[in-house]
Amino acid sequence: MTGETIDLANTTATTGSKSLKHLTEVVEEDGPQGTLREGDYICPKCNGRNAYVHLQQTRSSDEPETKFCTCANLECKHKWREYQ
Repeated sequence: MTGETIDLANTTATTGSKSLKHLTEVVEEDGPQGTLREGDYICPKCNGRNAYVHLQQTRSSDEPETKFCTCANLECKHKWREYQ
């Protein structure tokens, strides 16, 4: 700091921003979503013990979340929901 007085009436401010319109979001929908849980869930179709699980709020906020499960068996890939 030099201690000099600056007249702000004669200054200009500049801002910069970058446009993100050229970017595209890629979402893989075929692959499993969630966390792989081993032994916690049993697939009702193939009795496999590994499943990908993710939680999602599907009802009002005072209701519990819905668990979406996907069988980790590559030949099965069965999907089911669990309500609490």
